[in-house]
Amino acid sequence: MSKFVINGGNKLFGEVTVQSAKNSLLPLISACILIDGKVTFLNCNKLNDVCVMLDIIKALGGSYSWNGSSLTVDCSSLTSYELPKELTSKIRASIFCLGPLLGRFHKALFFKSGGCDIGERPIDLHINGLTKLGAEFSLGDVIYSRVDEVIGSEITLPFKSVGATENIMMLASVCKGKTVIKNCAKEPEISNLAELLRRAGGEIYGAGTDVIEVYGVPKLKSNDIVFTPVPDRIETGTYLLSTLSTGGEVTIKNCIFSHNVALIKKIYNNACKISINNDKIYIKSMGVGNSLGFVKTAPYPGYPTDLQTPLVAYASTLNGMTIVHEGVFSSRFNQIAELKKMGADLTVVKNRVVIEGVRTLYGATVTALDLRGGAGMVIAGLKAHGQTVINNAEIIDRGYYDLEGKLRSLGADVTRIHDEI
Repeated sequence: MSKFVINGGNKLFGEVTVQSAKNSLLPLISACILIDGKVTFLNCNKLNDVCVMLDIIKALGGSYSWNGSSLTVDCSSLTSYELPKELTSKIRASIFCLGPLLGRFHKALFFKSGGCDIGERPIDLHINGLTKLGAEFSLGDVIYSRVDEVIGSEITLPFKSVGATENIMMLASVCKGKTVIKNCAKEPEISNLAELLRRAGGEIYGAGTDVIEVYGVPKLKSNDIVFTPVPDRIETGTYLLSTLSTGGEVTIKNCIFSHNVALIKKIYNNACKISINNDKIYIKSMGVGNSLGFVKTAPYPGYPTDLQTPLVAYASTLNGMTIVHEGVFSSRFNQIAELKKMGADLTVVKNRVVIEGVRTLYGATVTALDLRGGAGMVIAGLKAHGQTVINNAEIIDRGYYDLEGKLRSLGADVTRIHDEI
């Protein structure tokens, strides 16, 4: 167990580089189960969730190796279709292995997935979609699935689920015939996954739109692939909001402007200067901004739910009232009580939080309750007057690699302390 100790009030200056997206890398690693050969991913870090996913690959009989920031995954020697309970209980992303295992072994056995407590996230959409491709499921404490023959189908998702879209797309890539996925999610991470599958010989069209067409192939080719995951748009947004909250001037490198438009539209010209130069975003704070009005989280290209708590932390010290409507996850306001300990004026009404801007926040001892909530607490701590201690800091490591080191490089006073056992 560890904690962050933040002495707030320092403005941020300098340059910071964004890592490959966690939300892209996890399904990409899962897709390697379908590829009989090596895949090398560039610009990767040893995020906690990534390390757990790699342990799952190893437990299935595959292997991996690190060479600096390059990660090589080799699933040519897979022998097992059973996902270990002790690993799947740690991360929800283990569900991404379901489609690839069915495509490789025609069967899969897994347990309930873990992850952050941010509301109900049933796997029904995954199961229903894969069932349309021929899979059968035996549901209980242990979930067993098998498929005799993967046959293409037309699937309409009732909700734009990122995970279900990715799982269906992976299994459909090795089916017989054509699969059409309608009302699918459009996140950049889905387009990134489709690109990897195409590099391995898959035939996938329309990723990034409402309709994806997949023409199944017998097998994904085994020649070695070198692949770069998309930059992490949530990490990019975290640095943008941190800079605005504290003041200062920061250049964020290795990011894609179009992936962050929903956030930038909310903060553009709000007491700040923003400019874009290729894969860099420059932001300069011009003082305390005005309230952001009404913000609703929604599937991409809407405002991302993963940046909801960081936005609430930032808006807590703006001039006026901001209302944030959570339109994706039901329990994403768990962190509100911790922010209120620091002096934030927040009121939750059903799936909305009303934010009355205060002059400043004050340091306190708080707890990170989930990954993105923890990032919001860091932003609040950077802004606050005095010292903030954030317990359960390791949950933040699930999505940010060496966050404290990157923030220190920008001038923040952040230290990690490991609890004595």
